[in-house]
Amino acid sequence: MNQFFMKTIIGFACSAALLVASFNAAAEHHEDASSGHTFSANVLIATEYLYRGITQTNEDPTIQGGMDYAHSSGFYAGTWASSLEFNPSTTDAASLEMNFYGGYGFDFAGLSYDVGYLYYLYTGQNEDAAGGDYDFWEIYGSIGKEFGGSLAPSVSVGFAWSPDFYGEDDDGIYVNSSVGVSLPAGINPYFNIGYQDVSGDKTTAGGFDYWHYAVGASKDFGAFTFDISWNDADNYCDGDQSACEAVVFAVSSSW
Repeated sequence: MNQFFMKTIIGFACSAALLVASFNAAAEHHEDASSGHTFSANVLIATEYLYRGITQTNEDPTIQGGMDYAHSSGFYAGTWASSLEFNPSTTDAASLEMNFYGGYGFDFAGLSYDVGYLYYLYTGQNEDAAGGDYDFWEIYGSIGKEFGGSLAPSVSVGFAWSPDFYGEDDDGIYVNSSVGVSLPAGINPYFNIGYQDVSGDKTTAGGFDYWHYAVGASKDFGAFTFDISWNDADNYCDGDQSACEAVVFAVSSSW
């Protein structure tokens, strides 16, 4: 295990411990469900971090965590962070991705809707390195439906749009869909599919587009959720497919 990843684990572990302590303290001093305010946090360790099917950690493990606020009106806001490992053979030292987001979720006519804004911040980027500025923002939305019955199937479709996609590549349009069911013994299989289209500019002058897929399943054991998935980003990688194909195992917990 390299020194960077070890330091990242220690840092996130300490942050997670502080989050647990702060939330427990808050719960002891103030717990009023009728107020409509809800605070939560989450941590995750995985064998790899994939963003829309593409490795963000050079196929190495990742540790992630976030905090969220939600109001009974449907408004929510939060922040999330993940370790990164970009371009290990260059001077580009981007080592942490942070997300800041806010939105509104509501139900109407039997469907669940969600619209929001998401900002991506990459710390430690070498501004002199090749390519444009990594930081960018998106607006997103989704529509979902949960069905009853023994399998309790669910389906959702979503989109995201950025006018200045990662690396200053102009318009980035992303559409995705997911399907999940609940099986006996608490096993929850799912299938995700997404399509990314980027106009191109500084990082990839000609632009690019690709599909990605994920087939997996999750199961809860006490306070932990275990997840395993097979992932493939079709036609993104030329030649070496290691950055575009992966089996990812993750363990997460939320409180």
